[in-house]
Amino acid sequence: MTNYIGKAGQYYRDVISEMRKVIWPSKEELKDLTIVVLTVSGILALFTFLVDWVINFGLGKLL
Repeated sequence: MTNYIGKAGQYYRDVISEMRKVIWPSKEELKDLTIVVLTVSGILALFTFLVDWVINFGLGKLL
């Protein structure tokens, strides 16, 4: 049992150590990257919708 407690403590210390190394983005970078992600997601959703619509339309005419 104490071995698990020791491993859990070591894991916690490792997590804290790694989190201190993280370089977090500024608010401006975060805003810009959020806009990029939303824009690309919207474009991909539109593309997927159009491809689906064309396939459904084509299969509807064939069948």
